[in-house]
Amino acid sequence: MTRAIATGRLVVWALLMGLLLHLPSTVVAQTLNPGPPGPFAIDVRAVSTGVPTGEAFYPGLPPDAAVPTRAFGMNVGGHLYPFGFGPVRLGFGADVMIARGSTADLTSTLATVAPQLSANFGTADGWSYLSAGVGAAHVRFEPGVSATVRSINAGGGARWFFGPHFGIGFDVRFHMMAAGGDTGAEIPATTSVSLAVGLSVK
Repeated sequence: MTRAIATGRLVVWALLMGLLLHLPSTVVAQTLNPGPPGPFAIDVRAVSTGVPTGEAFYPGLPPDAAVPTRAFGMNVGGHLYPFGFGPVRLGFGADVMIARGSTADLTSTLATVAPQLSANFGTADGWSYLSAGVGAAHVRFEPGVSATVRSINAGGGARWFFGPHFGIGFDVRFHMMAAGGDTGAEIPATTSVSLAVGLSVK
């Protein structure tokens, strides 16, 4: 599992470096008369996210046990941009994230479904955005609890396109998970912050 975590970290850093290296090419690829953002975007990204570490999530684990603080995985999303108001293009869509972290004592999995309404600023060559929505999060700890709770997500990011269809982008998101549970185990409210970097298609 340690090797898997190291590999996940390497993938995230490699994508970050690729993002920085491709930024100059976005200037060259810009069209003379770019349209508004969209009309759609599909994202496939590597993601790194914090995972809850409170004792309520893994009752009975020894106090000296090692617990993961971050998880690594994938983030996939799709968004449409049908309406514009002045310089702002409104969009809606959803992201799905699944990430896993582990130590010798504990394995944690965090999965989220995050519907989003977004405000987008820029052109079809590249745009930034702010978005938020209400969805669900599933947290699972082995050994420990497993629960599905309501999750409010809020964040932002950007996409740059170095051709008519393909580009790169990133997203930073707060997942504010409510207290509750569906397996008889009540978990406290918690917040997880994720960073996703990867490919975009439009």
